Amino acid sequence: MSKRSEKRLHRELRDERDARLPARGEKLPVVEMRSRRGGRHPWVYRRMLQERHDLPPGSLVELVSRDGHRVGCGFYNANSEIGVRLLTEDPRVTPDAAWFAERLGAAVAFRHAVLRLPEKTDAYRVVHSDGDGLSGLVVDRLGEALVVELFSAGMFRHLAWLKDSLRAHFPEARLVVRVDRRSAKLEGMPIELDADEDAPRKLIVREGPARFHVDLRRGHKTGFFADQREHRARLAELCRGAELFDGCCYSGGFAVQAALAGAKQVEAVDLDENAVAVAEENLKLNGVEGKVRARHANVFDVLRDHRAARRKFARVVLDPPKLAVTREERPKALEAYQDMNRLGMQCLEDGGVLVSCSCTGLVGEEDLLGVLREAAAEANKDLQVFHVGGASPDHPWSIHMPEGRYLKVVFSRVRPRA
Repeated sequence: MSKRSEKRLHRELRDERDARLPARGEKLPVVEMRSRRGGRHPWVYRRMLQERHDLPPGSLVELVSRDGHRVGCGFYNANSEIGVRLLTEDPRVTPDAAWFAERLGAAVAFRHAVLRLPEKTDAYRVVHSDGDGLSGLVVDRLGEALVVELFSAGMFRHLAWLKDSLRAHFPEARLVVRVDRRSAKLEGMPIELDADEDAPRKLIVREGPARFHVDLRRGHKTGFFADQREHRARLAELCRGAELFDGCCYSGGFAVQAALAGAKQVEAVDLDENAVAVAEENLKLNGVEGKVRARHANVFDVLRDHRAARRKFARVVLDPPKLAVTREERPKALEAYQDMNRLGMQCLEDGGVLVSCSCTGLVGEEDLLGVLREAAAEANKDLQVFHVGGASPDHPWSIHMPEGRYLKVVFSRVRPRA
């Protein structure tokens, strides 16, 4: 797409976002499918549509089949590979401001009434995109703020509705709106940050016994990875009196929780210098700086050095960032996971615990287990797997969209091969 076309799309989106949005009962534009729809996956790709429509990106449309039957309503974007993001297949429903408010209210009720998260933490996911039937929208509560991250032009265009609904449920919260960079390019959205005038730039959140600094403007994603909450707690229980290596530590979540739970010593490593600086702040905030050493370094290099020096740990956690965003990058990602986990096994005491993580959506659970199997063979180790998990329950995924289960975490005991 040319720079001129991008600027035109951005201008259209900004204009349409502030323009009058569809009213209750108003008839929506109709988009026809080229091929028969199979399954109930919420994404309808552009190649499956009959023709291109001259509609602003993110417009609400009615999707119909070749024989004219209503398929559902959703966001249309002729410039994205995802032509329509379905919001509802109910023939009686046309999404409007009240519908968005109801759907968002259901997401909040799940976190508050079912999961009872406010009793445990003030850092949790409020809306998880397609898992909550709100494709392209992620909202995290982080202390006194709500961080809204947009992945679709439809959510960008209807931001006013979303803000109203969020303020109704969290009247005291300050809103910070961010646009995912990769999605901005794919969806034709401008990359911009929108925040309440009195929204903080940084704040502190609590998770169990720990507290963490969060940078709302520059941190990765929404600024805090709440999806690892349960795994941080599980690993912490296993670290009392043990030495832990925390690879790709980001802001020190695993390291801090382990130190507070009684870990003897922790080495935390990350290639992101800013993340390491935040991790060091978190060590001081929790009074564990004497137990944890945070380092700005490449985890592969550090593990190779430890292997050469025969340095062993009782616990190793490896939680790298997403290693592939396209299918072409997937083979290299699998190779990197295998190399990293082989090195981790080689730096573990016999009977030590390895926690292997992957947040790459293109790498499934069986892929990760296969990688660990190969890594164990290369390291001449045997793995005794005792827990396989995913993201925290405030990150639900639709049974019709299995790729929504992006996070995979494997806990295993590493022993010499018999």
